[in-house]
Amino acid sequence: MKFALIGDIHGFWNEKDVQFFNESDYDALFFTGDLGRIRATGSLLPNFNFGTLTKRSFLIPGNWDGTSILGILGEITNLSALKYLGSIGYLNRMKALSNVIRPIPAMGYSTAVLSEEHSLALIVGRPHAMGSGFSFQRNLSQSYLVNTKEESVSKLKKLIDSIKQENLFFLSHNGPSGLGSERTSIYGSDFLKEGGDNGDDDLAEAIRYAKEIGKKVPAVLSGHMHHTIPALKKNREALHYTNGTFYVNGAMVPRIKGKRHFHTKIEWNGSSITAIPLWLEY
Repeated sequence: MKFALIGDIHGFWNEKDVQFFNESDYDALFFTGDLGRIRATGSLLPNFNFGTLTKRSFLIPGNWDGTSILGILGEITNLSALKYLGSIGYLNRMKALSNVIRPIPAMGYSTAVLSEEHSLALIVGRPHAMGSGFSFQRNLSQSYLVNTKEESVSKLKKLIDSIKQENLFFLSHNGPSGLGSERTSIYGSDFLKEGGDNGDDDLAEAIRYAKEIGKKVPAVLSGHMHHTIPALKKNREALHYTNGTFYVNGAMVPRIKGKRHFHTKIEWNGSSITAIPLWLEY
């Protein structure tokens, strides 16, 4: 089977992308979120839509999707007042986002069957994840009744238990912890001079649990941590393989440069994964 991972878009999407993916031989598209950019009005909603996209698609909201500038600042500074103010109007913003991205659903803590024939299912993780803790708690409480990292782990485990398929792909905005603490690691804290692991513990625990109960996890697909690190004039690790799982970070930002458009091609033959970062001109 063939899939496309489209990492953080941040406004870089157009009708040429729609045409390319509609005409492609991909079985499905995976979007990691962070769709828009800050507009003059302060809105984070994307200035495009997916209305003519016909390819089967799955999308998890990022920390820029359905949130607000105040909420993001609250998470960065860990100020409770900003977090509270940022959570006001969240459900209305998510409704507006859902209208913009139709026909793609905004998913979170959810599952989908990718192939009955190949016994492959998708687990969609915690929306708005941005690493180093449990972000946007007030928002998650409103939509998913999840208030803590422990409750998130429990919800993800229940999703895994509900799946009869043997093989699981995970789709998340940010990736799991445990994959390195260098600034250039796949989910490393490049914004700190000392580095650190910016992955999410609840996602890592869910992946471990899936394997413990006998599931196979060929791929974990995510973004958030942009490939380029300007302060270091380096790129981070975008592909990481360990313990039977291919971790793929698709967050090349910007993903459009001139006529070239970026995505990551994922191929799965029933036993192994191939991931190919692609710059294509169209």
